[in-house]
Amino acid sequence: MSQSGPPQKADPRTTGPSAAVRERRTRLHAQIISYLARNGASRLKDILAEVDVCRDTLIVNLGILEESSIIQCDLPKGARYRATPFYSLCRPATLRQRDKNQVQLTARIQEAADGKIVVSIDEVPGSVFLVPAFDQIPGAAAAAAASTLQRDKDAFAVQVVY
Repeated sequence: MSQSGPPQKADPRTTGPSAAVRERRTRLHAQIISYLARNGASRLKDILAEVDVCRDTLIVNLGILEESSIIQCDLPKGARYRATPFYSLCRPATLRQRDKNQVQLTARIQEAADGKIVVSIDEVPGSVFLVPAFDQIPGAAAAAAASTLQRDKDAFAVQVVY
């Protein structure tokens, strides 16, 4: 006979952040991006005055946005300790096409609030869709364009702008 014990809980290290944590993170990222869009390059203390989080949480989330190439810092990571780094939004860069047959799309963030990001595609008029997180925008944009334009989603290179 097999023994059945108490149900095993999922290990939070392998299941990722909960929906509530993802929603708070998305809201914070939207606040940071919105602040930088309105004010341009800003110091950590200026951004901190705008968002309601502790300094360490802001630093971690600025790092996440920087790794995702959404924002940039004027100083390399090792040089930020005794200096005043300025954070700003990354400017759209020209995408190198991976394949000559790929179509470049521009996914434009229209609004970000309450754990939802509203995105449109410049090259597909009338296309508007929602995503729950910034890192899902390129895949969702390619899928939306593929559906509308009757092509494979791998046929698109996506650039996200604000």
